[in-house]
Amino acid sequence: MFDGIRGNRGLRRATQAWFWHSKFHAVSVFTRSRAVWVVVGNAGTLLTALAGTAHYWSRPVSFAGFAVLQLVCLAFQAIALVPVAWPGGTATPRDVRGFSELHQSLTVATVCGSWIFGVLPGLALLTLYDVEAGSPQSAALLVPGTALMLACVAGLITATGVAVKVMAQHRDAPAPPGVSEGVGSGEVAEVDSGGFDSD
Repeated sequence: MFDGIRGNRGLRRATQAWFWHSKFHAVSVFTRSRAVWVVVGNAGTLLTALAGTAHYWSRPVSFAGFAVLQLVCLAFQAIALVPVAWPGGTATPRDVRGFSELHQSLTVATVCGSWIFGVLPGLALLTLYDVEAGSPQSAALLVPGTALMLACVAGLITATGVAVKVMAQHRDAPAPPGVSEGVGSGEVAEVDSGGFDSD
């Protein structure tokens, strides 16, 4: 077994301390950046829909329950918008664009993944097992899935408008201290998501 590890370059790298140090450093940098709010917001939206499905699996869904799910999903999508709306005082238009693209990709993945791999297969299984369309189980899939989809669509629309406005504000803002005025907007050297990277 150990001979196999020594002969495999990937496994051999995984046994080195520098390999894990670089991984932990990358995770540490990401968790300190503003981009982590996009992940937290979309993960919270997905977990809210899953909690709604579990809660209403054996009980009828009320309008008030749907409203609560919708509000919580919207709140998490607002959290995901934090780096787009407030990218940091030293951020450039390129940073704002990067946050906007990250938000768009993760939000689209959240809504498409939840419906493609969750709601639609679940409804197909219920149909396969002759569960009635108006049953609590069907509603437990459709209602949280709809709340998630509406919140994600609202987040994507809002992020598009906010990103354009914030990019314009940062394009007109004076260059950060230490940055040459000759550097064009969006070309400032590698400004971090919330400030300058010390490396």
